[in-house]
Order: sequence, then C-alpha cells, then structure tokens
Amino acid sequence: MRPNQNRRFSNFQIGLIAVVLTFIGFYLAFTKSIPFAGHGYQLKAVVQDAENIRAKSPVRISGVDVGEVSDVQHVTDANGNGEDAAVVTMDLKDTALPVRQDATLQLRPRLFLEGNLFVDLHPGSPSAPELHSGSVIPETQTSSSVQFDQVLTSLQAPVRQDLQIVLKEFGGALDKYGGAKGFQESFRTSPAAYEYTSQVNQALLGRQPGDLAGFVSNLDVVARELNTNSSALQGLITNFNTVSGDFAAHQASLRDAIIELPKALAVGRPALFHLNQDFPALRAFAREALPGVKSANQALDYANPWIGQLRQLISQNELRGLVDDLRPTVPDLAALSNDSLPFLEQSRALASCFNNVVIPWSNTPIPNVNGGGDSDSDPPAEKVYLETAYGFSGVAGESRSGDANGQEFRVLGGGGSNTIAPFTTPDLSGQVTGVAPFAFLGSQPAKQSSAKTPFRPDVPCETQDPPDLHAGAIGPAPETSSSGRSSTYMSPDLKALVQRYANILKQVSDAKQLQGAGSQNAAKQLLDRAGTLFSGWTKDWAAFQKANGVAPTVVPNPVTGGKR
Repeated sequence: MRPNQNRRFSNFQIGLIAVVLTFIGFYLAFTKSIPFAGHGYQLKAVVQDAENIRAKSPVRISGVDVGEVSDVQHVTDANGNGEDAAVVTMDLKDTALPVRQDATLQLRPRLFLEGNLFVDLHPGSPSAPELHSGSVIPETQTSSSVQFDQVLTSLQAPVRQDLQIVLKEFGGALDKYGGAKGFQESFRTSPAAYEYTSQVNQALLGRQPGDLAGFVSNLDVVARELNTNSSALQGLITNFNTVSGDFAAHQASLRDAIIELPKALAVGRPALFHLNQDFPALRAFAREALPGVKSANQALDYANPWIGQLRQLISQNELRGLVDDLRPTVPDLAALSNDSLPFLEQSRALASCFNNVVIPWSNTPIPNVNGGGDSDSDPPAEKVYLETAYGFSGVAGESRSGDANGQEFRVLGGGGSNTIAPFTTPDLSGQVTGVAPFAFLGSQPAKQSSAKTPFRPDVPCETQDPPDLHAGAIGPAPETSSSGRSSTYMSPDLKALVQRYANILKQVSDAKQLQGAGSQNAAKQLLDRAGTLFSGWTKDWAAFQKANGVAPTVVPNPVTGGKR
C-alpha cells in the first residue's frame, strides 16, 4: 500500500480555493475582459479637442458599439511642450473591421445638452487601403461636435456689437439709400430672372432621395476645411471687398454691360449649343493626341538643332545662292521627270507582274503524278522557288572534287541491253541514241503535255495566266527491237535534211568568226547565202513532216538568232 494513496485536501485548502475562484469570477464579470490578454486591434486618432472623452467611452459605427476608448494622451512636441491636440487610443472588436485609410471620426455627445461623449467612427470607402493595428488617423479626418456652451460663447459683446452694426447698416441701405425701392424695381423689371426660381429650388433637392441630406452632412466637411484655412478665408473676404468696391466705382459701366447682356446671351446661346455638340469629338481628339503631346517636348528638343541649321540655310544670303545654283537644274529635272513616266509605267508593270503572276506561281507546289504514294519511292515535290534553290545548290557543288564531301550531284555512265533512240533532231547529223539497264516505262511529262506556255508579248504580264506545271499522263516509252536496237531509225530523206541543216549551221559559225576578225563584208555575204539556204530547207522540212505524218515543228533560224 502506497503512503499517499488516501491523502485528501484539508478544509482550509478547499475553502481557500473556493475564495480564489469566486474572486476571479467577480473580476471577469465586472471588468468584462481577460487579464494578461492583448488589446486586439487598436486604432489611434488625433483630435483638436478631446473635450470630455475619457477611457471606457464607447466607439460606435452606425450607432452600434464596436469598441471602447482605452487611453487619451495630450500631444507634445519634440521639446516636451504641449500642443492643442490629443491622441485617442481605441480598442476595436473584429466586427468593426476593416477600417480604411480615409476613415473619419467625430466626438459626439451621448445626451442632447451635455453628457458623456462617444466616438462616432466611419470606416471609410471600400476602395481605400486598410489600416493596420496601431495606425493613426490624422487630425484632418477627425472633428468634435459643437457644445451648447460654445454656441453661447460665440455671442460675446464684440460679436453682438458687430451684429448690431451690420443690421443698422443694412436697414440704412434699405431705407436711407433707396435699397428697398431698388429691390422692388429689380423684381418688377426682371421677371425672366426669377421665372425659374421654383425649378432651381426643385433642383436643389437633388435627383435621388437623400441628396439634400448628403449635402447638409457634407457641409460640415466644407466648414471644417474653411476653419483649417482661416488665413486664406480672410484673404478671400478682403479680395471680395476690393472687387465689390470696384463694382461700385464702375456702376455706370456695369449698368451698360447688363443692358447689353441679353444681346450677348442671344448670340452666345447658339454658339454654346454648337460648342457643346463638338465637345465629344474634341474630347476624343484630345484623348488620342495626349500621347503625342507628352512626347512632343523630347521631339522638340531633338528638332531644335535641325531648326537652327534650317533657319541658317533659308536665310537670305544662303537661299539666294541656293536658288542661283538650282536655276539651271530645274529645267533638266522637269525634263527628267517627264521622260521618266514611261520608265515608271514599265516599273509598275514589272512590279505588278511579280506580285500577280511570278510570286504566286513560285509559291505553287510542283505537281508529282506518282509522288507520295505507298508503292512509289518518289517524294512529293516542293514549291517552285524551293526546287529552284535545290538546283542552285547542286550547281554550286558541281566543280568540286569527287570525294565523299565533293559534288552535290554526279553523272554516272552506265550501259545495258536496251538501246533506245527517243527522238531525232536536225541539229545533229546522227540519231540520238542511248543504252539503259532496264526498259523504259514511259516519260513524264508526256510530249503532248510539255508544250511551252504561249508567248504573248502583246498581252500585259500582270493579266496573263501563270505557267501550267501539270505534266498530265505518263507518255509512251520508245519501242525497242529484240536485238536491243530501237525501232525508231532515221530515213535517208531525214538524213539529207539533217545534213543540209548542219551545213547551214557551219556557214553561220564561219560568218561569226569573220566578224570577229573584222571582215564584215565577207561575213555578210556568207550570212546572206546561209539565209537563202535556210529558206529552201524550211520548205523541204515542212513537206517532209506532212508526207510522214509528223506533227509540225518550227526549227529556229540560225541566221537571225532564232527569229523566223
């Protein structure tokens, strides 16, 4: 058995514990706060006059208690001297948050005549930033209510004496100087000025319910600002006195101006109406011109040196010499401008040809009849300008060495058992033949679909159709004999025509050599003879094609350089 197992508290200990718990309960009930706990959210405000505000005074938002005043301190400067202001510290509940930077507060009485004060807090607008705990509301955003004794103290003997003087002078102005008659005359002669008084009074009520109440409540803010700037208000009153004196000194001119005022209004109202209509466009123009105006200063800074040089250039001395120098040039420039019109037209046509025909055609993919299929190894062709560039890259490497890093393309000679003669040409005396390891399947493009685009120099290039790149069907393959020799052979008549055409080409070549040597007469005679021979040969060539059923083929004239 353990010795402390049955130990119990004595009656004295139990009673002491009960007394302590009762004391803590009464303390929490009366203070309504937990000791040693933080103050939570604290807010400070600087007021011009703390009046009777003291600790434990409530803080209200819209009549609801949201906290209480925890401390009121007198404001002192850096030297310890007192100032006419006080700092009020407030502990706020979470229900009072958030409090914004534009928050305002006022010390207001809890009773009508006199009594304890409370803090009337306005949290501020939702768009303003929030205030952190411990922030201070400046004096410009605080105010104090006017006490009844302050109203009575405003009517001291000097104030009452000044008020008596004002009333006396106002009565003299109405009675002694005919002011009452002047008011009567103004009411009688100015019905139009008072015609819309009821409308003005109706407008003062506002557009929405509560506008007038808001105006009255905001009047307190205006009065507080006027009180803060009392020196400026005094200057305003002094200047107003000066202006009123000037009006009195020039009352005759003012009377004439008032007489002319209806005429000015009759002219000014239409002008103001049209001006008001122009304001939206002017506002849009000003908005668009604002970036340019902002950057105009820097542009003018950069332009000032150029303007200075330009001013010197167009001065009388410099400009006169420049005009003298340009006087002979102006007629030539005018003639050049006139003569350049055909060139500009040709330039325009060339540019239009490139834009409308050449460039769109160069972006056209080259058709590939059998390319891209699953059973065909030929890749799809690229666009015209890409395929042209590929050819240039091959030509660029044509003259390099023959190693692995050499030419982009190579010519490989080979042989086979299939001897073919695809076509004949009058440029050669013999038939064009070749050998291949495999039999030809056909030709692409076919001969009938590979005709050149018609040459039409009489039609503008910009309106012509682009070249047709479609090859059509695959053409027939040349026939070969069992021995490997093509069945296409050159007949004796064709051989004779080819030989005659070769003799004409030789005479043209000899004539060019004579021209290079300076023998112009001999060269001319030789060319004339070759031209006569070519005319006879052309007739025989046409008869041969017609007799053998060959499609008509035009052979270029070697004497005229290809022209017929």
